[in-house]
Amino acid sequence: MKRLTLFCLFMICSCLSAVAQLPITDKRYPDSLVQVLKSTRSDSLKARSLYQLSEYWCYDDTLKSKKFLDDGLKYGSRYPYLKALYHYYLAGYYFAIDMQKSEPYYVKAEKQLSKFDIQDAFLFRSRCWTRRSILEIDIKDNSISAMNILINEIIPLLKRVDNTRYLAVNYHNIAMIFMEWEQYEKAEKYHQLAISLLEKHPLLNIEDQYQEYISYAKNCLYQNKTALAKKVLNKATMLLPKTRNPRNYMDYYEVEGMYYTITKEYTKALQSLTKGKSLASKEKENYPERNFSLRIYEVFMAKKAYEKALTVMQGLVKNKPTYKFSKDYLTYYRGLSETYNRIGNNKMAYAWLKKYTKLKDSINAQEIEHKISALEVKFKTTEKEKKIIALNAEKEKANLSAKNSRLVSWLFGIACLFLLVVAALGWLFYSSSKKLTVQKDLNHRQQIEDMDRKQQIKIVQAMLDAKEEEQNRVARDLHDGLGGTLAGIKINLSHYATKNKNNDSPELHQIIDQMDGSINELRRIAHNMMPEMLLNFGLEESLSDLCESLASEKLNIDFKYLGTKHALLPQQQISIYRIVQEAMYNAVKHAAAKNILLQCSQTGHIFYITVEDDGKGFDPACLAEGMGIRNMKNRVAYLNGVIEILSAKNNIGTSINIELEVKS
Repeated sequence: MKRLTLFCLFMICSCLSAVAQLPITDKRYPDSLVQVLKSTRSDSLKARSLYQLSEYWCYDDTLKSKKFLDDGLKYGSRYPYLKALYHYYLAGYYFAIDMQKSEPYYVKAEKQLSKFDIQDAFLFRSRCWTRRSILEIDIKDNSISAMNILINEIIPLLKRVDNTRYLAVNYHNIAMIFMEWEQYEKAEKYHQLAISLLEKHPLLNIEDQYQEYISYAKNCLYQNKTALAKKVLNKATMLLPKTRNPRNYMDYYEVEGMYYTITKEYTKALQSLTKGKSLASKEKENYPERNFSLRIYEVFMAKKAYEKALTVMQGLVKNKPTYKFSKDYLTYYRGLSETYNRIGNNKMAYAWLKKYTKLKDSINAQEIEHKISALEVKFKTTEKEKKIIALNAEKEKANLSAKNSRLVSWLFGIACLFLLVVAALGWLFYSSSKKLTVQKDLNHRQQIEDMDRKQQIKIVQAMLDAKEEEQNRVARDLHDGLGGTLAGIKINLSHYATKNKNNDSPELHQIIDQMDGSINELRRIAHNMMPEMLLNFGLEESLSDLCESLASEKLNIDFKYLGTKHALLPQQQISIYRIVQEAMYNAVKHAAAKNILLQCSQTGHIFYITVEDDGKGFDPACLAEGMGIRNMKNRVAYLNGVIEILSAKNNIGTSINIELEVKS
């Protein structure tokens, strides 16, 4: 039962590792990550991909895994969250090499990730606790501690993550531990919780749902609830053809055989168990095959078909398993003794009983021998320590006289050394005091510089706000004042032409057309100074409208807005719009690009902007900062953000990556 529990606990780690597009078990998984590394310029994406490659290779190639991990840290070192994730993947690396050494790293990773209030952090923290629960069972043999971790650490974290599958799998793990403790009623409660979650999305979690039905049916049979077990088993039957793992059929035939055995439908029980045994033999699953044989033996014994039962048990003893467990042979020998006794062959029953008793005594003797060996090692170690102490005492006695003769010279030397130490300490004190004074001065200067920088940011923001307000005023005056005047002139001209029957005058029509162009140009200028879309419909619609206004037959603009989970303040929306507007204008004006990609997204309180084009590159170090570039960088600095410009002279393409803090 423990091996099954451990397998279930490990499955949660496997299924949670799907941060990339493909599951980690897919053969294309590493290639997809390598492709991401080649196609992106974002350091954060590169770091994530390298971390996942390290996780993929940690069981097959530890050197390659460690290299990917170190490379990932280089790209992610300036991102606090990615640095915290590094500790998690480092713990996974040690988990593959030596499980016991990984525990302190998982403790550190969980502590670092707890600083971030985002769903991704909750998910990785639950993975840290899951690995620690595995360590509690596999290394410390402490399933009670593992249960405590599942209920009090993992489940509360997963309830904060919008993913019913991971929560259901952990309910399943709790149920399996209760089954191991033979507390089937408590296990039933968690089986039902897992099933209720998995049945909400049956098409997405077929494998998990099937395994849960099988485990729940087995738990019902342990409680002799055959009617409920049959109902649950029927649900598993409907899902079985949709599963991909041949092992699922073995599990199904075992539970079905148990059901028919308990309901005394022995013919059906033998049919199911025989199918399972044949499948296990085909898949070369030695241990499940022997388990099916043992259950077939139990059916024959229940039918009182003792000769057939004897044949099955003799086959189990005759065919040596791949892994021989002495306690399994205790079961076989006792079964043979009981079968021969039922047949009436007391001589053979006694012979196998003797073998059973001898093997049991041997197992007990081995356990006692191990204990005695441990005591002998402890005793010999103590004796050696006593001899060492005695030899050391004699040696100290022999050296005592020599020490006395050197005592005077040592005292003189110590006095000299003392004076030297005093002089050295005095010099160190003077040097430290001097360094401390310099350091205080530097700290004071740094504080002044920080205050100046904050003040400058406030001044710049005030200037930007004043500029934004003035632009809004001028835009309204242009649109409502001058725009209205021009529109009135156009109407008067049209009315004049109609009144004086000058509709065919080319000069008059040319004047009206020029008036139309002036009105449209005036509206475009007013729109750029303060777009109405931003005031009325929000950031996404405004950015989309900006892209449409810049697009043309020669320029294609691809805009992707992945949505936000937190509402943005109006001032933040204006700043983001102006940053994107300046970046897009520069790409259109200077790059001569044919394609531009604008992508905006948000994770937690971080807003990401990416602008990529296939136009002419330039050297960012030689970039002449005009008013537009300075305003863009000032807005980024005001939002505590960072801007990264990736381009090179004489190369094609430019990528601008921006991260902004948008706390509400």
